[in-house]
Amino acid sequence: MKNKSVFIEHWCYTKPDLVSNENGDIIIIKKVSFGPLEVYEWGIDFNNTPYECYKWVENDFYDDENYRKNITREELFHQILSVVLLFKENGLSEWITIYGKILDGLNFMLSESFERVGEVYGDRKKE
Repeated sequence: MKNKSVFIEHWCYTKPDLVSNENGDIIIIKKVSFGPLEVYEWGIDFNNTPYECYKWVENDFYDDENYRKNITREELFHQILSVVLLFKENGLSEWITIYGKILDGLNFMLSESFERVGEVYGDRKKE
């Protein structure tokens, strides 16, 4: 991808980072507003659990509004589909292709991960 970020309205979307960061998170969607300075992030944590994160960075007035929470796979897919639609409306075909590949990969990775969890806990329930 030529550009690592793109501005749409007052949000700057950054390229997905499919390499885990120092916390083990894979950041799939990251959007930053510079007025006020705030960040939204959706991704997969080190346990392959989808998450959503919000950070108010402008000042300390809204620090208590910062959060990080686990979300469902469907909620993560919905967010990805929302940005795909946004990129489509703005003629960003390269970004659409990247997120299409991410959706395919996530669908495989998460379904395989959930199957393994089901096998482990499914066997326990039978005992």
